[in-house]
Amino acid sequence: MPVVKTKSAIDNLAPGEVLEVVATDSGSMSDIDGWASGTDGVELLAQEEGDGIYTHYVRKTE
Repeated sequence: MPVVKTKSAIDNLAPGEVLEVVATDSGSMSDIDGWASGTDGVELLAQEEGDGIYTHYVRKTE
């Protein structure tokens, strides 16, 4: 579900804006990475993990 919500939120951003995604699903680390790698117009800037919280920073590039 994090990828679906991330895509929806990214669609509403202007190019250059950064989205912070916070998830509790450990699978989001690989899911968001894979989605960003295979999707034009987005760039995964960073991922952080701590205390069961997974934070992802995604920039809209186009």
